[in-house]
Amino acid sequence: MKRIFSLSIISKVALVLFFYISCVTIMSFLSYVDLVTTERKMEILEYIYNVHNNILEARRYEKNYFLYGNQDSLYENIASTQKVTEIIDTILHVDEKLAVNNQLIELDAQIKVYTNSIRDLLATIQETDTGKDGNIEDKIRHYGKIISDISEDIVNFEKTQIHSMVSLLREQLIVWASVAIVTGIILSFFSISFVFKPIAAIKKATVAIAQGRFNKIDVINTKDEIQQVMEAFNIMVSELERRQDQLIQAEKLSSLGTLTAGVAHQLNNPLNNISTSCQIAIDEFTDGDPAFVRRMLQNIDQETLRARDVVKSLLEFSRTQEFALRTASLVDVVQKAVLLAKSQVSPDISMTVDVPQHLVLPLDIQRMQEVFINLIINAAQAILRQGSITITATEDIGAQEVIVEISDTGQGIAEKNLARIFDPFFTTKEEGHGTGLGLSVVYGIVQQHQGTITVQSQIGQGTSFFIHLPCPVKIVT
Repeated sequence: MKRIFSLSIISKVALVLFFYISCVTIMSFLSYVDLVTTERKMEILEYIYNVHNNILEARRYEKNYFLYGNQDSLYENIASTQKVTEIIDTILHVDEKLAVNNQLIELDAQIKVYTNSIRDLLATIQETDTGKDGNIEDKIRHYGKIISDISEDIVNFEKTQIHSMVSLLREQLIVWASVAIVTGIILSFFSISFVFKPIAAIKKATVAIAQGRFNKIDVINTKDEIQQVMEAFNIMVSELERRQDQLIQAEKLSSLGTLTAGVAHQLNNPLNNISTSCQIAIDEFTDGDPAFVRRMLQNIDQETLRARDVVKSLLEFSRTQEFALRTASLVDVVQKAVLLAKSQVSPDISMTVDVPQHLVLPLDIQRMQEVFINLIINAAQAILRQGSITITATEDIGAQEVIVEISDTGQGIAEKNLARIFDPFFTTKEEGHGTGLGLSVVYGIVQQHQGTITVQSQIGQGTSFFIHLPCPVKIVT
């Protein structure tokens, strides 16, 4: 029964598409006919422009003769008017029903009178020494003005015709587009309600998953395959959410294992200082200077606090907890991440933190520490010898966001790999030296914070990661 109902939906969708495509086809055909006609008129207009330009050229030669008395200008004038006559003949043979044909015939007649006047002037020049004949010159100027006016009228007429056709075509397109839209809305209403609406819900949920938000969708009771797909989708979302948590925890444990060895080294220094200070204090306790003993005890206290901060940061980082945002100082989060990652950074690499004290954001502190730790360790591994790692933050009040930049002076990332660095299990490191999950987890955590992360890099010039985190103006203190 479900199968029959599903086929019925498919049939109706096909019918909707058939009617819609038919409307679009008719509209396209009529528009094509009008476009062909307009294209033809454009070709005629191009001929008309050639006629007008050659007439202007002929008149320019005419004026050159009257100004400078150069006889060659008259021959050039005749050559230009002959071109006009040839173009007019071409237009008249293209279509005998053109509205402009009568004007072209009139122009051709006037050009012949004008050309004959030019020839009369040439004959006069040959018969007399001066070549001056006021009547012929007036006649040339008179008919020259006439052909110039007629050609200009023809150009304006054709331009007006094309503008009218374009306006008509635009109106037809608007009408047909409106008809197609209304028809599509009416005929597609059923499909939107029973097919496309559920698909749109699945698409929206899929985009949310890609951004790190595992939201289930409300199942629509359609009693067909669509409902089954939506139920299966929700099962998939639950499984993906569980796997994502496992992935984050696995990468976190991997990072924790890497950091633990470094933390042991970090603890060794304050413990050595404590031991040394304690021995000196014992030796000086009876007969020594009380002020000096006090200074040793203060040193022990400071080193104890230093060791406590390292252990406390490690414990906070390792603790498993649900994702939760709370207002936190960005510089505190960054500095704790630097403290934990410092053991993985070579002494030849300088680290600079330039984060304003006043920036507070809604953060999951533990997860954002993981972001910064991963990026710092990656930056340190990209620097072969000496170099620097810089962490800066700026606020964009207009966009209500904070931009954190983590940059290094390392080897850089090849352009072909930039588009894949956030993919799970993608790594350029040798086998056994990386899981390929670090940047994927970073990307997911930033997405969970409703933020974005981008990267810029050039081989040999280092890499910069830019994290954009939302920061409502009201919590920026």
